[in-house]
Amino acid sequence: MRVIDQVFTLRSSQFFSEQIPFFIHQYAYDNYDELKLHVHDFIEIVYVCKGKGLHKVGNRLIPVSEGDLFIINNDTPHCFYPYDRTNTDGLEVYNCMFLPAFIEHLQIELPIMRGITSLFLLNGLYPEETAHTPDLMLGTGPRKEFDQLFGNMLHEYQTKQEGYLNILKLQLCELLIKTYRTYKSLYQDAPHPDTYKLELIQKSIQYMRSNLSSPIQLNDLSQQALLSKSYFSGIFKNVTGISVLDYLQKLRIEEACRLLVEDTKTVTDISESVGYNDYRFFNKTFRKITGMTASAYRKQFGAAGGNHRDT
Repeated sequence: MRVIDQVFTLRSSQFFSEQIPFFIHQYAYDNYDELKLHVHDFIEIVYVCKGKGLHKVGNRLIPVSEGDLFIINNDTPHCFYPYDRTNTDGLEVYNCMFLPAFIEHLQIELPIMRGITSLFLLNGLYPEETAHTPDLMLGTGPRKEFDQLFGNMLHEYQTKQEGYLNILKLQLCELLIKTYRTYKSLYQDAPHPDTYKLELIQKSIQYMRSNLSSPIQLNDLSQQALLSKSYFSGIFKNVTGISVLDYLQKLRIEEACRLLVEDTKTVTDISESVGYNDYRFFNKTFRKITGMTASAYRKQFGAAGGNHRDT
């Protein structure tokens, strides 16, 4: 089978309507030519409800069959394919797509929800370890339960009866909880949530370090982590002891200090290179963190002393 390697980008705006960050449908692979390797900016849970086929993740092809469930993060190139153009094996899946904001206001703080987050993070942090198999391979018993749950969610979404959004939110939470519960029962060595909290924050800090010159918003970091802004902020402060914004300022000023000592650029140029377009705000932040102005720091610690230009 020939699989196209070009990667397309799917946006949440293509699926989410009425400002509802949720979408579900049942898809039969009857049009082979429309299948393309793609990435997306939302969480996707794919459940194989009928038949069998292949799941391409990056450069790997994974055989899939009825009862397989995948949790797919944003920016993960993937696509499901039937074994042949006519879908002889009857591959059919439920696609459940959502953003964490959809269930954010339910404020579920159960330990199990942190465990569910770990499943998402496991896929994002260790794709080379998780791309070989489905996240869940359900037996006959659990399969009936998941079939019914996905079917109920699809019915609510399509009929849109009064209160359907609230029911969908509760059903999505039920799906997530049952996914984690089943995962724990099948794999007793399931990752501990706190391990991934730490690795999540390390990944976010690495992203900040690599993009100091660019605007970095809390929304960018929380979406990368597949968490709501409030939940991500809470985890970040719990791990680091300070807020996301304060940590970002700290990283930027640390990099500015390094450049003031090692580089010959002007202080203004350095402030811009670490993400500050407002020189006055840069100097105010620099003084707050280091106790002196950037120019004074350069004069005291710079290798060339006063030979650097200050502006």
